[in-house]
Amino acid sequence: MRKNEIVLSERFLGDMSNINSFAVVQHVRKLLDNLASFPNMGRAAESRTLVGRFGEGVRTLVCGNYLFVYVYEGDVVKVLALYPARLVR
Repeated sequence: MRKNEIVLSERFLGDMSNINSFAVVQHVRKLLDNLASFPNMGRAAESRTLVGRFGEGVRTLVCGNYLFVYVYEGDVVKVLALYPARLVR
């Protein structure tokens, strides 16, 4: 199976540097590995908060108390953020 390229944004790397939970870090690693093979596994973001902040076409996956925010275009998955779910309206 062909794997897609994963690109991590500066925002996402900054978000990860603030995570102190080993469980969340492990979950993120699994999500990254799965997204390389199954980029459409997340659901399209419908929240005005997420679409307003990250633009149309963003997808999300639940990762503990966070939303893993990414876009998939062509053969590239760009990870945009690890966004606190409590801030989504």
